[in-house]
Amino acid sequence: MIDAYFNEILKDINATIANYIKGNVKELYEASYYLFQAGGKRLRPLMLVASSDLVGGERIRAILAGSAVEVLHTFTLIHDDIMDQDTLRRGMPTVHVKYGVPMAILAGDLLHAKAFQILNDALSGMESNLITKAFRIFTDAILVISEGQALDMQFEDRKSISEGEYLDMINRKTAKLFSASTALGALIGKASDDVVKKLEDFGLLLGISFQIVDDILGLTANEEELGKPLYSDIREGKKTILVIKALEMANEEEKRIILQNLGNRNASKEELKQTADIIKKYSLNYAYELADNYYKQALDKLDSIEWKNELAGKALKYIAEFTVKRRK
Repeated sequence: MIDAYFNEILKDINATIANYIKGNVKELYEASYYLFQAGGKRLRPLMLVASSDLVGGERIRAILAGSAVEVLHTFTLIHDDIMDQDTLRRGMPTVHVKYGVPMAILAGDLLHAKAFQILNDALSGMESNLITKAFRIFTDAILVISEGQALDMQFEDRKSISEGEYLDMINRKTAKLFSASTALGALIGKASDDVVKKLEDFGLLLGISFQIVDDILGLTANEEELGKPLYSDIREGKKTILVIKALEMANEEEKRIILQNLGNRNASKEELKQTADIIKKYSLNYAYELADNYYKQALDKLDSIEWKNELAGKALKYIAEFTVKRRK
């Protein structure tokens, strides 16, 4: 039953995005639509629509708003891949590899504008105060995501990052769009301020858990499962919670190996694997426990809300469980 629920939403989301991302400048729109054809989990729009359903919102508005969030998310992926010089995304060449950096930047810019266009259509005809709140949530998310991306890049040049700094960074870079999705869903459903806040908190906590698990998979999944080069986080010098914990606990020789290969784009596969093995030895269980803790806090927020739609509530719980169970 939950699969059918998700499939119905996904069908509408995908059709909506395809309808909006088209135009006469052929290569620009091909580059802009390219990543949508590669699939993707569509977690954020699923969460938005389910949050709206949970409080009795209008499905058509939620589908449009969910599409806006997914278009915005894809914009961030295109620019993120350019900054990280990644060559694969979802198992396909990244947009800048296929179409060149200038066209990829333009594709990202177009998606940024399209996201606002779709959200505007989603909110058309609603009370002015709700429209204002919705656009504030959306624009705040973009600002905070940009801050998170900047922090992530700055961390690559620093030898030492605290756990608190890491959590603040992923809160901004990843979790903020999760919380914006659930808050927008509740707002479109005209939920009370208290329910909007609880669903916003649910999305934020789940987004933190999601990113921690994503960082784990960067060391434990294979390249096909990741959809990007294995150990790319190490090669790019990402200061994940696993790296932070390993540097706290490793012996001097192990620390030397980690620091020698972290951010070294010329490191061999053998050196990257050796580094990953050291990191996992000290930090894997800790990272899983941390992700589980945020997952449980997220469920507490969800359970504190009165559900108007039982299936939507079960769907949100399913998404939460998927977030922490995707262990390869």
